[in-house]
Amino acid sequence: MKCHLVYTVPPCTLVNRLNRRVLNFLNNMDIPVRLVSNRQPSGTDLKSWPIQSPFENTKNLYAALSEKLPTLLYHLTERVHCEFESDDIFLGHPYFPHVTGRSGVTEIAFNEKIHPKKLALISPLHCDTSIETAHINRDYLDDVDKLMPSADILFAIMGQYWWDRWDQSEYAHWKPKMVRLDMAINVDNYPIVKKRFNKPGKRGYLFIGSSWDPRKGSDYFARLMSELKDAPCGWIGSGPDIPGVPKISGVCDLTPRFMVQIADTFDFFVSPARADPNPTTILECMSWGFPVFCTPQSGYYETEYRRNIYLDDLERSVEVLRKFQYVDEDTLENMAERARHAVETDYTWHKFCGVVMKGLSL
Repeated sequence: MKCHLVYTVPPCTLVNRLNRRVLNFLNNMDIPVRLVSNRQPSGTDLKSWPIQSPFENTKNLYAALSEKLPTLLYHLTERVHCEFESDDIFLGHPYFPHVTGRSGVTEIAFNEKIHPKKLALISPLHCDTSIETAHINRDYLDDVDKLMPSADILFAIMGQYWWDRWDQSEYAHWKPKMVRLDMAINVDNYPIVKKRFNKPGKRGYLFIGSSWDPRKGSDYFARLMSELKDAPCGWIGSGPDIPGVPKISGVCDLTPRFMVQIADTFDFFVSPARADPNPTTILECMSWGFPVFCTPQSGYYETEYRRNIYLDDLERSVEVLRKFQYVDEDTLENMAERARHAVETDYTWHKFCGVVMKGLSL
């Protein structure tokens, strides 16, 4: 009895990255090749992996599964066959990002003649099919839909907002097989960097995300900032310029040293997402000590430590952001402390993996 885990596996060295490009080319030419040279990496191997999603998801799931069963690891775009035995367990992320006509290990596994004891899917999900994006879109959801009749369970990485709306979606028939998962981070990797707040009226707003991706809502961030011109604002990420918002950096490692510098100018993290399952940037900023303001479509509802802004009400959203420009520092510190405590208790890998283990009956 063994487990087969399909998720995102990083090429960790320059040689590996070059090899991966060649192997990806062969894979895309429908020549089946292994993209993962070591199906059972050691703890030492895992320590060299990047500390970011989705690699953290893979690392923590692999470690948790390996404590229960011998576990084999696959990259989700590999076009290889799993050699199943009837008592095996399969946990797989579908081919991603979606490319029409492409399939990977998971899609192949669902069509094997010998089926494992349990066929499980895992994926970040939202149900807004109106947004044109290269990530979670109608085509991707339709392909997952083709797998669902054979799946025993689907671990859906999404915030409560999307879970509550799933019953009204085109994919409501999945719900009986779905188990919701909150994303997680390791707070030890995200120490508190925001230890003081700037003067009222001069507190800065930070956005982290790609301006290429309409899901992230960079256009709405620009609209918000145009109404709050007296306060600093900036963004980190890839893509074309955001009108009126200075670019701090392209995609980079958000190390504690780097974020300490960011914390000098910026006080609030804003997630203006139009459709994001539940982004780790929110959890990271909560851990670093930045008060967070996000749309419910970011996956997260408002709490005492995290405030909502609204895509359909610019005036109300500006009012929320402006209010916190002028609250006393004790209020902001209390909000930040509660947010970090929530990450430490509610958004942990122990909890994330525990839900998966229970769903797989391990």
